[in-house]
Amino acid sequence: MNVLAHIRENGINAEIEFPIDDDELQRILKKHYMPTDTTNLFYVKAIDYPNALSVLNFKSVNLDELNYLAKRIVSFYGDELDQFEIAVKQSNAETLKDLINLTFNLDKFTLIKDISNMAKVGREYILNTEGSVPADSEYDEQYAQIGRELLCSGRGIFTDKGLLFVEDKPLEEVYDGQVFPCYSDKPCIAEVELEYNGKTETIFLPDSESAFGKAVNRLGAEYLEDCVCVLEISNPKYNKLNDAFEEVLQRDGINELNSIIKLIDEYEIDPDKLAAAIEYTGVKSTEDIVVLMDNLDDLGLIEDVSYGDDEVVGRYFVENDSYEEYEISDELCDFFDYAEFGEHMADIRSGEYVSGGFMFYDGDNDISEILDQLGSAGNSMKLGGM
Repeated sequence: MNVLAHIRENGINAEIEFPIDDDELQRILKKHYMPTDTTNLFYVKAIDYPNALSVLNFKSVNLDELNYLAKRIVSFYGDELDQFEIAVKQSNAETLKDLINLTFNLDKFTLIKDISNMAKVGREYILNTEGSVPADSEYDEQYAQIGRELLCSGRGIFTDKGLLFVEDKPLEEVYDGQVFPCYSDKPCIAEVELEYNGKTETIFLPDSESAFGKAVNRLGAEYLEDCVCVLEISNPKYNKLNDAFEEVLQRDGINELNSIIKLIDEYEIDPDKLAAAIEYTGVKSTEDIVVLMDNLDDLGLIEDVSYGDDEVVGRYFVENDSYEEYEISDELCDFFDYAEFGEHMADIRSGEYVSGGFMFYDGDNDISEILDQLGSAGNSMKLGGM
């Protein structure tokens, strides 16, 4: 369930569900004639859910911090929300900085709801404090002993959620009150770490454009260009696009890279085929990569073909049901020169070997239909990869 907050600014009320996309947040604030600069503090009339955030009622807060906290809360699993609510009371957390840091310190607060099974008690305690436990039941007696010792320790605190055990260790300050710790509440394709003056923030792509400006402001930089940008592919499915993404980032900037990744994500572009098409044409600019994505259906890719293996290429066209015009009878199969036919198909379909296999023109006309649209940013156009 999302965090539901009632915000008031200059006598105007707005109800906002967090987490929320940065651009959508800007739109809502603008609709209610509220300041769109979220570095301003906004008055909280009430937060309906979760109850733990009622400590923010009647206070002025930073909406970006509230949004980040909501991302952490909606990712809670199992009893973690109850754990968090008890931790808020136990630690007397009152600020967004305190609350954000608590989400990274739940291992300090173990909440036991059922004490009927000692092995389960022991497992839950070790799982919370150490992060993992063996799944094998042969350790049950060991965990039962841990459970018994824990319940007999006298450290348990009765709460309305269960029995609480608090570890004797300081809270770790993961959030310093300036830049957000690296965290994403949704799957992403790539991430870019922005570094400025010894501080870092991570942008998860695709994201809204306003997210970049907010991160730059938190870092204390005047312009995005003042930051050092380091790219990392988050989803291994897109590893083959790493070099192309890096080229766009360095050549055109993070906004253009974000626009490409948004299109890839929205239209579910095949990353392997796109990577092969980029190598096939040699394009580098954002504009040209977008052209390739628009024309990707007119390019064919035979995957996992070794360089120069014309026989495999020839067999692909003969044996693939999509190319009935090249079908031959079974009687001729043993006498057919697949390698020579593969060379022929490469010639008439502008085929080239690339690191992802063999790419060729598969449209109704000619490869020039695509090539004539390319080169808008002064790329040295070529056909060919390896």
